[in-house]
Amino acid sequence: MSETVRADEELVELLEDFFAREVTPDLVAAAEQSGELPSALWARAEAVQIPWIGIAEEHGGVGGTFADVVALVHHAAYRATPLPLLEHHLAATLLARTGLGHVDGPLTVAGISGHDDVPVVDGAAISGRIPAVPWAADAAAVVLLTRDPHGADVVAVVRRDDLTLEPATDLAGTPVPTVVLTDASVEVGRLDGGAEVFLRYAEVLRCSALAGLLRRLYDLTSSYVSERHQFGKPVGSFQAVQIHTVTLAQAATMSMLSVDRAAGAVALGLGELEVAATSVVVGQNAVRAATAAHQAHGAIGMTREYPLQQLTRRVHAIRQLWGSLTEAEEAVGLAALAAPRLSELVARHPEEGLQSA
Repeated sequence: MSETVRADEELVELLEDFFAREVTPDLVAAAEQSGELPSALWARAEAVQIPWIGIAEEHGGVGGTFADVVALVHHAAYRATPLPLLEHHLAATLLARTGLGHVDGPLTVAGISGHDDVPVVDGAAISGRIPAVPWAADAAAVVLLTRDPHGADVVAVVRRDDLTLEPATDLAGTPVPTVVLTDASVEVGRLDGGAEVFLRYAEVLRCSALAGLLRRLYDLTSSYVSERHQFGKPVGSFQAVQIHTVTLAQAATMSMLSVDRAAGAVALGLGELEVAATSVVVGQNAVRAATAAHQAHGAIGMTREYPLQQLTRRVHAIRQLWGSLTEAEEAVGLAALAAPRLSELVARHPEEGLQSA
């Protein structure tokens, strides 16, 4: 059983206003060109406590529900915000769940994408290579989800001064260097409840970011095809263009609804099926929507002066960083095969709750 969850309305208004005012296409382009975190934007976000939404006050945050965090990630992605808000939240959540205390941000996280070659923590030191760690050069610390030599799930905190970085960027222009660790000093804490529960939590937020991008793709495309005229009428009046617009509307609406339902399941329990199904739905919609948006825009969508490519490159970057949908597809299929009746699968009661950080 799952239900939709709703963020605080005043918080949503604050987020919409902040990102609309502070994050412009020119700022996004400048951040991509520099390859660095826009520190002034991060400072303005911290001034209104945005990076600490969803983290309990006793852990250095400002409180808030899981629905509030889902809204934060969604609205930040809608504007293609070049800040590690998702990564910072996941890192701070891991610190809170392991009792490792508060670390001033920005923070980033590693070991949650499903395909990282994550080194094992042995004692108070760690060695190895971790590819594609977003914003590692600008982070005060990397918070790593890994295991100890006995196979227990642990969280390791590596400070910036103990990292060596091999620079790289993703399709969106976000810095994603490889982190090289050579007997790096770490603080280690055991992750109660296991990694799987946390990974589902993280997956809902990743899907929320994609849903935010898809909603912006629809809004941008809908405005463009209404305003752009050809042969004396809006291009949006042509059936071929309308097909692309409808595809975008379906993808955005379906993705947002799926995220809401998965977030409700996670807030109530483990939500294994809901999160896996949402990953499949949003991942497939992301590819379809990016294609439809470019087809509706034509050549202008590929130009640096127009913001469409800022959005679609982020769609593909998120999809690449978080790996294949195969595992989620298999989970949905196996759950359906194992259920005596499909109605029981959909309406089952969650086994245990997921507490906020």
